[in-house]
Amino acid sequence: MRYFTESEFDCKCGCGLGFAQMNDTFLSRLVFARGWSDVPYVINSAIRCEKHNKSVGGSETSSHLTGLAVDIACTSSNARFKIIHGLQVMKFTRFGIGKNFVHVDLDGSKPEKMIWLY
Repeated sequence: MRYFTESEFDCKCGCGLGFAQMNDTFLSRLVFARGWSDVPYVINSAIRCEKHNKSVGGSETSSHLTGLAVDIACTSSNARFKIIHGLQVMKFTRFGIGKNFVHVDLDGSKPEKMIWLY
């Protein structure tokens, strides 16, 4: 897959969940967004099993549980802008902003046009 390796999407606990459980539409949009952003997307977190999600303080309804979310490492305000811009071009509308990452999801069961802070 262009820009990413499949292992970047693995649950960090080693349980075996990974790329195969990620949503295809989400991944397709993510690849195109990465191209638009023109900055690397380093995936900090993708799919998570319930146990790992709980251990990192994730919400019980986290979109990471269903393969509809990633957290992208972010090292500067300029990179954060470029990441979010590329994601918006690809019609992502849900963002969480952390000090060192950008969360994005494509979870149709949740409200659209949302930005929140961690």
